[in-house]
Amino acid sequence: MLGRLDVVRLAPRRVVDVGCGAGRGLLALKKRYPQAELVGLDFAPGMTRAARAALAPPAPGFFTRLRARALQARPVAHIVAADAHALPLADSSVDLVWSNLALHWFESPERALGEFHRIARPGALLHFSFFGVDTLAGLRALGARTMHFHDLHDVGDLLGAAGFAEPVMDSERLALSWADAAAMLADLRALGGNALRGRFRGLLGRAQRHAWLRELESLRRTDGRLHVSVELVYGHAWCPQRKRRADGLVPVEFVSRAAIGRYPRAQ
Repeated sequence: MLGRLDVVRLAPRRVVDVGCGAGRGLLALKKRYPQAELVGLDFAPGMTRAARAALAPPAPGFFTRLRARALQARPVAHIVAADAHALPLADSSVDLVWSNLALHWFESPERALGEFHRIARPGALLHFSFFGVDTLAGLRALGARTMHFHDLHDVGDLLGAAGFAEPVMDSERLALSWADAAAMLADLRALGGNALRGRFRGLLGRAQRHAWLRELESLRRTDGRLHVSVELVYGHAWCPQRKRRADGLVPVEFVSRAAIGRYPRAQ
C-alpha cells in the first residue's frame, strides 16, 4: 500500500484511515506525510483503544513530559470509533482516503464507497485494499462458513457508480501453508472471523471441530503442508475536480457565446 503511493504526487492536508485497526498504518502514514492531519476510524471499540495506546507518548519522564506537551498540541492522529457506512466527517474535507484490508468487512461496500466520495475533496485520492473473491476458495469448497469476499470487477464498477474517476484495480495471489490443521484454524481465527449479519451464530462442538480437522487434511500437498490461497486486491481512484453532489446531480457550467467565440472551431 505504501509503496504504491511512491508514484503519486500528493501533499494531503488531511488523511483518513478507514478501518485503522491497531494504528500501525497511521504511524506509517505520519512518517510519509508529517504535516498532514491524520484521522483513524474503526468500528470496533477494542481496535480504537489499541490504536490510541499505540499512538500514545512513551512512559513519563522529564523529557518525555516535555515531548508529550508538544504532542498534545498536535496528536499523531485523532482516533474515532465510527461506522464506514456513516463517516463522522464533513463533506469534501479529506485529501487522501486510505483503507487497508477493510472493505471485505463492510456489509454494504457501495454505501461505504459513497461515504468515501462524500468526504473526499475534489482531486482527492482513494487508496484501498481488500481480500478478493478467490480468498480461501479451497476452504469454501469444503463447506467452510466465511465472510463474503468481493469481486474486484464489481468493486471497480461501484467506484464509478459512487462518483470516482479513473479507477484502477489489480490483484495478487498469496499462497499460504501450514504444517498442521490446528495451526491453520488458529491463524484464520486471528483474522477476526465473520462479522456480517448473515453469519452462522451458533457454537461448534468438539466433534465438529475434529471433523473439520480431518476434512482439512484434503488440502495437504506433496510437500506435506496444508495449502490455501489469498487474493489480495488493490484499488485506487480519484475524486473528480467537478464533483457530483450528494443528491446525485452534477453541476452544469454555462459559458457565454462571447467566451465560446474566443476558441477556434473544430475543423
